Amino acid sequence: MNKVETRMESCINAYHAEKPLSGTILISKDDNVIYEKAFGEASIQLGVPNKIETKYHIASVTKMFIAAAALKLHGKGQINLDYHPSTYLSGLDDLHRKITLHHLLSHTSGLFDIYDVPNLRHEVSKLLHENGNFLRYLGRQEQLFTPGEKWKYSSTGFLLISYILEEVTGKPFEKVLKEMFFEPLGMEDTGQDNPRLIHVNRAYGHTIVNGEYRNAENDKLADLVQAPGELYSTVRDLNKWCNAILSGKVLDEELSNKMFTPYATVDFDPGLKYGYGWFLRGDLRLIGGGTPGFRSEIFQYPDHKINVIMLWNNEKIQSHELFWQINRALFDE
Repeated sequence: MNKVETRMESCINAYHAEKPLSGTILISKDDNVIYEKAFGEASIQLGVPNKIETKYHIASVTKMFIAAAALKLHGKGQINLDYHPSTYLSGLDDLHRKITLHHLLSHTSGLFDIYDVPNLRHEVSKLLHENGNFLRYLGRQEQLFTPGEKWKYSSTGFLLISYILEEVTGKPFEKVLKEMFFEPLGMEDTGQDNPRLIHVNRAYGHTIVNGEYRNAENDKLADLVQAPGELYSTVRDLNKWCNAILSGKVLDEELSNKMFTPYATVDFDPGLKYGYGWFLRGDLRLIGGGTPGFRSEIFQYPDHKINVIMLWNNEKIQSHELFWQINRALFDE
């Protein structure tokens, strides 16, 4: 074990001793894993430990796959990022006439975030009971500002892009991603997550209420089983993906540059920019996700070919806090 690995081991163990972790961490450099470890339990109720192979719901980390798939289709001339979504999906004519796919991918559309809808679980239940159309429901979200005017996080936009991927390819969302990325890259432990189904080695999500561990609720959109959904994955599969991004196996140079171009400054941190699916800060790119019971984070230094991947099945874990300690260990700051 070299000095960097020793420092990382020490800082992560110290953090875990003070603030117990539950999940899996993998850190790689130059395509080599330099640290990987599982902590805590995949099911507290059943006493099943987390393992390196454990699968976790990755929530909004799914957005990097959606963005890459859209860019792939753009590169093939099957979609144009400067076009209005209704070009590809009927029923979206009510969207602001200036909205483009670019705005959806860069969180500059001004569309209200579906996850901010009050009483969303009730709304989903009502929609299902009435045989409503979720796509049209998304397209009728409130317009908060003129497209391109500023940045505001909105999962609505990425869900619309997911539907466009299905429409243009004529294939279900999961199959699109499997054929484009998961199968070519050997990502055998990644797929669309549905908590109603059995995914072998998938962790339960946990939370803490009044100092006690609890089983967490499912994602608020989990009952929409026919809609494009968020993914499950493992740290090793996500490391394959991150290395493939670095090596140009996911997107060619032109399309990769489009993904990592800073299009807007985020509204909660003036030092943070946003591309397509990724946050950007200098030589660091990152993406995270959170849903009841789960947190997921990826930090990548492309110039150093470093990936830091954290998947947790405890929503209270502070990934960013731990990352900056790992960052100091990586660079001896």
